[in-house]
Amino acid sequence: MAFRNEEKTMSTEQNFLIRYALHNFVTCALTSGKRVFYIKCKEGRTMIRHATSLIKGSFGEAVEIKLV
Repeated sequence: MAFRNEEKTMSTEQNFLIRYALHNFVTCALTSGKRVFYIKCKEGRTMIRHATSLIKGSFGEAVEIKLV
């Protein structure tokens, strides 16, 4: 029985979120060709500021960040 190589690679954004342990409260989507990061509001202010700083530091100031 042959196995096909269907393993998907993670995107840069997914790797980033996992590397910095943000994947539990931050998601990312491409909207109209632009990266949009969604941060869950239930997190504390310190964690939201920390996540925002990491995202902007890695992807630039032009990235869109939304609190949901």
